[in-house]
Amino acid sequence: MSGATFFRDEAGTLSPFWRFVLIVAIFLLIWPPIFGNVGWWMKFDFGPSLLVGVTVIATWSYFFAPAALFAGIIHAVAAISFHYNSVWVPLLTAVCATILIMVSISAIGPGPTHSLIDVPLEGYVIFIVASLIASLICWRLTRRFARLA
Repeated sequence: MSGATFFRDEAGTLSPFWRFVLIVAIFLLIWPPIFGNVGWWMKFDFGPSLLVGVTVIATWSYFFAPAALFAGIIHAVAAISFHYNSVWVPLLTAVCATILIMVSISAIGPGPTHSLIDVPLEGYVIFIVASLIASLICWRLTRRFARLA
């Protein structure tokens, strides 16, 4: 079995397993830096970011990799298993990723009384907009793999 046939099915397209892996990998690599930079820009708005600032923010944003993994899995399952790849998928993913991030932050937050209710509304808005932008960009990048289904 050659390397080219290992990734392809009988029709000559990528197998569903490899499409799933590629969609999730794109989300894991691209989603966190976009999320981090959009969130930082919305929260602080220091004007045009310097390259060093963007790089540092992108590096530290991989703290949100579990949310990116979750978003990638939602997109891959919707595209490959359900053959559904509309703009509603990134919207749903943004809401789910925001909830996951807010629950994660509240779990490691200060003291036992810190909960999701105590978070100001601004925190939800920043996370959901940043998550939505990151999900839409990654959704657009992965449409090629989803259309094969």
